[in-house]
Amino acid sequence: MIAAIEWIPAGRANPTPSKYEYSRAEQEFLEKVQAGELGEEANENDEEWEDVNDDDASEEEQVEVPAVDPESLPADLRMDDYSDDEDGEDKVGGLLVGKDAEMMIDAAEAADDDNDIDSDDDSEDEDDLADVPDTREFTPLDLEGLHAMGIGGGKSGGDEGYTLEDLQNMTMNNDDLNEEEDDEEEDEDDIDDVKIRDQDALILVAKAEEDFASLEINVFDTEYNNLYVHHDIPLPSFPLCLALGSVVGSYQSNENDGITAGNYVAIGSFEPGIEIWNLDVMNALEPTLVLGGMDTRGSEEEWMRMQMPVSTSANGGGKKKKKKKNKKKDTAGGLREGSHTDAVMSLSWNTVHQQVLASGSADGTVKLWDCTHSTSGKKGDYIRPSATLTHHTDKVQSLAWHPSEGTLLATGGYDRRVCLADARSTDSQSVKTAKLLADCEAIAWDPHNQQYLTVASEDGVVQCWDVRKFGGDPVWSMIAHEYGGVSDMSYNAHVPGMLLTCSIDKTVALWDTLNPSPKPTPCGSKDMNVGRLHSVSCYPSSPWLLACGGSGNEIAIWDVEGEDSIQKRFAGRTSGDANVATSNIEEEEPDVDFEAVMAAGDDQATSKALEGMNKSKKKKGKKGKKVHKRK
Repeated sequence: MIAAIEWIPAGRANPTPSKYEYSRAEQEFLEKVQAGELGEEANENDEEWEDVNDDDASEEEQVEVPAVDPESLPADLRMDDYSDDEDGEDKVGGLLVGKDAEMMIDAAEAADDDNDIDSDDDSEDEDDLADVPDTREFTPLDLEGLHAMGIGGGKSGGDEGYTLEDLQNMTMNNDDLNEEEDDEEEDEDDIDDVKIRDQDALILVAKAEEDFASLEINVFDTEYNNLYVHHDIPLPSFPLCLALGSVVGSYQSNENDGITAGNYVAIGSFEPGIEIWNLDVMNALEPTLVLGGMDTRGSEEEWMRMQMPVSTSANGGGKKKKKKKNKKKDTAGGLREGSHTDAVMSLSWNTVHQQVLASGSADGTVKLWDCTHSTSGKKGDYIRPSATLTHHTDKVQSLAWHPSEGTLLATGGYDRRVCLADARSTDSQSVKTAKLLADCEAIAWDPHNQQYLTVASEDGVVQCWDVRKFGGDPVWSMIAHEYGGVSDMSYNAHVPGMLLTCSIDKTVALWDTLNPSPKPTPCGSKDMNVGRLHSVSCYPSSPWLLACGGSGNEIAIWDVEGEDSIQKRFAGRTSGDANVATSNIEEEEPDVDFEAVMAAGDDQATSKALEGMNKSKKKKGKKGKKVHKRK
């Protein structure tokens, strides 16, 4: 089953991904090797070992084997009774007796006589072949022609070529040269196989098959419409959600003190920990970071201790080290401090403050993580959450950071509420709330009208609120899927007003939300033939590609550029007219900051801010040019 699907924007992935990355323990071990700290570490660990002499073994390790009387063994197991005399088969183990022994002896002697005759014949044949003259004819060697080509010495430029001895040792198919050429061709082929081309679109898929869970990086060749798995990452638990990010704190050595920018994904699962993987490493052995979850520091230290050589110079060459059996290790256990205590159901990476990740869990909490800051100050060390929000009373199913306001976070849960929280405050009283008629399933901000927050619930209803008047009546509401509810939705970042929803009724539906009076206009739906759908995503680098997946465990890609009815409605919005309409909206006097409204401490300041926003909205209505008029 496919639980989550996401497109990777073009240009984010490394065109030539690496095949391997050192794990945390390996990196620390190599750093200690370079720093020459191995001897010190070994001496520090000497107290966990005790001296044992080579010739003094413990009583527990000495095992005495009881003596066995050979006469008590069966005849076929008395190895001392076997004779080395090949002609005495009648005496082997004392097993050949009577007439049977005599018959076998006669047969063996007859066979020996035949062998002697054959060997004599072979020797005579060999002698005869040695007297036969060799009548083969060989083509004479054209040394002058070889010299003209610079072989065998005598190049026109005076450079020495191959000698005659070298020439005689040469063959038409030089194995060494051919192997080198083959290796170069294989290396080039390997690079071509993993290289990401300009026309390749990457799709991230979190899936599970029976007892095996994995994260697949799929490549869709937009030129030839080919889809294949580029590489995958095994996961320890069933994935539930994922989020793309670009800035994390890594244990790898670099100039930025462990802070790296790249192509990363955070994965939430039934485990309380959040794994962050580097998507540009094909054979990654472990995640770059783990936020929360089980404390595994004891196992990492044990691995490091096993790699350290034991110093024997101070103890003498005649002694070895043996680990004490009753030594108790101080290893940490349980969950890390600040971790979620249940499954991680939702994730959202901040696009403004790119190191900030928000997570929602079945434990009813929302946690904010700074992926570059560890409490100890050591790069790659354990990261604790920066804040924990507890405004929900049930599982937190959905999260979404505002696309341009870096501290405004929308959350939705199974307590049938959708909330707006200011990340700068952990006070539940500052959270604004709107009620739903069913459990929340998905949240999305309209990228072209960023004051609009859209929420889908499991009863199939999709509602949109203006966050400047959040808590009141929605701007519009519709029933997107009558059977099965809405499992996910996605806005098209290139086409204003294009909204996609998917459902467990196996269909994807398109909606026009640009002029929702009184509700969005349906623009068609399609059965994707991959089972019940759980996730849908629009490609952020192209206006007409979308992908979805679900219970069928297969990806379905829909190129809506070939749909005449969809093109007739939406194609004009990606041209200059749509840009003029959008720019007219943006050229108005600046809106009052959403963050200022959320942080306002008194009702008077809030009312003034909302009044300013409403005036701005009226001016937008006068200046804004309509792109499409509904008939």
